[in-house]
Amino acid sequence: MIVEYAHYLVPAERTEDFEKACRAAASALSASPHCRTYDLSRNENQYTLRIVWSTPQDVEQLAEFQATDKRLERPVDLAPTLYEWAGGAAALEKLFTGFYANVANDPVLAPVFAHMDPNHPKHVAAWLGEIFGGPKVYSEQHGGHPHMVSRHLGRALTENHRRHWVNLLIDTADEVGLPSEAEFRSAFVGYLEWGTRMAVMFSQPGVDPTVPEPMPTWGWGEVRPWF
Repeated sequence: MIVEYAHYLVPAERTEDFEKACRAAASALSASPHCRTYDLSRNENQYTLRIVWSTPQDVEQLAEFQATDKRLERPVDLAPTLYEWAGGAAALEKLFTGFYANVANDPVLAPVFAHMDPNHPKHVAAWLGEIFGGPKVYSEQHGGHPHMVSRHLGRALTENHRRHWVNLLIDTADEVGLPSEAEFRSAFVGYLEWGTRMAVMFSQPGVDPTVPEPMPTWGWGEVRPWF
C-alpha cells in the first residue's frame, strides 16, 4: 500500500474553483481499482490531497505530511455525503415512516414501540440524517446524542430485538426505494450494525447515563460512490 500526498497553494479567490475541480476529478479516483480511499484537507489556502493506493502508481510525490496547525485544518468533501446520496430528509422520513408502520405488525418489536410518540419516525430520520452528514437538526432541536442515549436507558434490549430492528429496516429500505448501490448499502448497514449494538449496550441495567458521548458521524469508509 502506498500513500500519496499532493500539496497545493491556492490563491484565495480561486479556492472555490479548485474545490470544484477536485470534486470532478474524484470520479476518476472512485473508478480506479487501485485507489482504496482519498481525502482533501484545507489549512486556510493550503490544500493537501491524500490518496491511498493499493499498488504502486506513477506519482509525483510521496511524503510524510505534518499539518502546521491542526486547529486550522478542515476536511473538504470530494464525494456526496450519505445523506445526499440517500435522497435527503424526504427520503429518510419516508424510510422511517414505512419502517415504524411495519414495526406495528412485528411481534418482537411492536411491544417495544407500543407507546411511541407520533413524531418518532421524523425524529429518527433527523437523527440518521445528521449522522450521515446532513443538517444538525437532531443536535439543535432534539437534544443530540445524550437525548438519544436517554431514550434507551433501562429498556433491556436483547440481541433478538436488535436483529429484528436491523432486518426490518433493511427490508423497508428496499420497499421505499432507498439507493441500492453496493457502496451505499455497505455504509448504511455498517451504521445499523454499529448503532444498534450501541443501543443494546446503553439499554442494559447499570449503565452510567452521564458518560459524555459525542454525536456520531458516518461516511463511506474505504469505499466511494460511483459517479
